[in-house]
Amino acid sequence: YKLVARKVRSVPTNMPDLSAQVFKPIHLPTPPPLPIVPPSREDLVYSERLTRERVELILSSIPEGFLRDAEVDLLAYVLIERQMAIAFSDDERGTFNREYFPDYVIPVIEHTPWVRPPIPIPKAIVGDV
Repeated sequence: YKLVARKVRSVPTNMPDLSAQVFKPIHLPTPPPLPIVPPSREDLVYSERLTRERVELILSSIPEGFLRDAEVDLLAYVLIERQMAIAFSDDERGTFNREYFPDYVIPVIEHTPWVRPPIPIPKAIVGDV
């Protein structure tokens, strides 16, 4: 529970220190090309992070007949190759690198809080309001 005295409301204003919000460009390497003939799902090497059961769980969400067998094998291959991008629990979840995404600084303006007194409701209509 937060006391009313500690309540903070945002105020539209300019960012006082724009240099605090500088984002560095991310240089991504060129991904390797996808194989023309992907390996079969049975031939893939599964890991502790992306097990056969987890891959089957993902592939079971694809409607029957939506993808051909070769396309499903390619999808399974991509899942195995990029398994660090998938999280099944909070323990496997990562965070953004602070080098590229610094913490966001929210400016706070010092002010004296005030509240208008509530408009009194006539006793005759309290039940209707």
